[in-house]
Amino acid sequence: MKPTAILTAALLCVLSPFSFAKPLKVFILAGQSNMEGHAKIETFDYIGKDPLTAPILKEMRNPDGTPRVCDKVWMSYLTGPYDGSANGEGLGKLTAGFGERGNNPTKDGGKIGPEFTFGITMEKELNEPILIIKTAWGGRSLNTEFRPPSAGQYKLPKEIQDQWDKYPQGAHGIPKLEDRKAWQDKKDAASGVFYRMMVEHVKKVLADPKRVCPAYDSKEGYELAGFVWFQGFNDLVDGTTYPNRNYDEYSRLMAHFIRDVRKDLSAPKMPFVIGVLGVDGEKNVNFRKAMAAPADMPEFKGNVVAVDSAPFWDHDIAAALENQDKHNKILATAYTLKKDGTLDPEGKWNGYWKPVGKARPEEQIWRFTTIDATEKKDLMEKSDRRFRDIKLPAGMEKWFMPDFDDSKWASGKAPIGKGVLKNWAHSGIVLGNFPSTWGEGEFLLMRTTFEVEDLSYDSYRIAGLALRRQGFHIYLNGQKIHTTNSSADVPRYGSIVLKKDQIQLLKKGKNVVAAYSNDLYDLNSSENYAAIDLRIEGITKADQEKFDLALEEVFSPKDREALKGASNGGYHYFGSAKIFAQMGKAFAEALVNLKK
Repeated sequence: MKPTAILTAALLCVLSPFSFAKPLKVFILAGQSNMEGHAKIETFDYIGKDPLTAPILKEMRNPDGTPRVCDKVWMSYLTGPYDGSANGEGLGKLTAGFGERGNNPTKDGGKIGPEFTFGITMEKELNEPILIIKTAWGGRSLNTEFRPPSAGQYKLPKEIQDQWDKYPQGAHGIPKLEDRKAWQDKKDAASGVFYRMMVEHVKKVLADPKRVCPAYDSKEGYELAGFVWFQGFNDLVDGTTYPNRNYDEYSRLMAHFIRDVRKDLSAPKMPFVIGVLGVDGEKNVNFRKAMAAPADMPEFKGNVVAVDSAPFWDHDIAAALENQDKHNKILATAYTLKKDGTLDPEGKWNGYWKPVGKARPEEQIWRFTTIDATEKKDLMEKSDRRFRDIKLPAGMEKWFMPDFDDSKWASGKAPIGKGVLKNWAHSGIVLGNFPSTWGEGEFLLMRTTFEVEDLSYDSYRIAGLALRRQGFHIYLNGQKIHTTNSSADVPRYGSIVLKKDQIQLLKKGKNVVAAYSNDLYDLNSSENYAAIDLRIEGITKADQEKFDLALEEVFSPKDREALKGASNGGYHYFGSAKIFAQMGKAFAEALVNLKK
């Protein structure tokens, strides 16, 4: 061999510790939804906008911009619904699409998790065939579904057991004494189920590696070259298993998990990476420390490493999402309220939309009546969700039509209400001084007439005060234009923008708007409460432009640009390929360093 060739070979040995190993290198990736990966391919461009991560994007794409296909990396990916009832195996060369797959576990889901850049990095490092076996399911905890066999039976912490003992009749989140054995039996039945699925699948693949990886040479065999564990959200938020945010039990379980995986796969020194959950960045300090703790145990020295994913948290996306939420709340809230429940005339966003009709909304006279359900099928026990349609008394079936005779109903100005909402946790607003009082019936029928001269607005909306846990129907000139049936009773004026076909119902001259709703029970007292008001408003194109410009103070063009790198909520790392790409690369580099 020439000197230059000897030198090159020597350098390759130093730079790539796996390069000349003969057995097929097998890597196992496992965990819950963040190991599945929720980063949509559409967020790839965002990676290239940061000089620090742009080089990663170049390795993730072909010259034509399509996702790269790794020639030497093959995937076996077992996943399925949260309960694991319809698991399926995704197979093929590694490329984008081996992330979360919803209800089609064998099909490309258009997303990536850590596996994509993990495989790209390993292929570049090893320059030889690689097999990745990935098993991941969303919503699974280490303390239950992934519970390792040697950890023993799940037991309540002493603090929680003492609390349960104080409430033998049960309480919120605490089962009755007679139900606790069934609770424990259910816990025991779920314990370790996904751990076993994971191990069984790995063994199935390794029984015939060539089924997945055509480059496998049975004469050379395979080597379990590393395991990456990335999980934690369900344990992070489990206050029953980890009271007072004491996560020492997670550290204990993680140590058992590493031992059991190595034992069950006959790989006593298999390199192991603990992907430390970095949701919310540098927050959740206690949990992150507990996750990483086993890496410092003497028995794992040199073959277990913790990789913190918090440094990859994207603070620009986090800030943009927060600002987007403020922006959306402004759009959804027509008017802010003062502490006494009346409209705040100084509200910053109040002046852009204008009332439609001659009379000011606060001067309009409403006709209203209340009724109770009388038929057995319409009756319902006291609960916090009671909005429903009932059979109306004879002669009232068309109560919402413009020509209905409501002359015998009560009359008054809105808001129409009853009761007092005190100590509202979200706002501190106290309501109760209503211009008109809701009757004794559970359901309210209300309607008003207004005269319209100008219909030159660019857009129209319903601005309504709704204090409800259930919902309401809204009618315009005899046609139902909106139904709300959701769990939200924050006292506010909501904004419901009308669609084109709904706007066409408005006409010059006489118009009738009507609403159907129900009162609310306070489950902690015998008092009922409710409040409702409706007004129709319009906005010109010029005022809409002013409004949009003012809103940029809250949600800027920079924020909108940042959100191109996100595809869902925060606990999935915003579904950001930039974050998942950095994590996968870091996990691979950590395993390489363990081998050096």
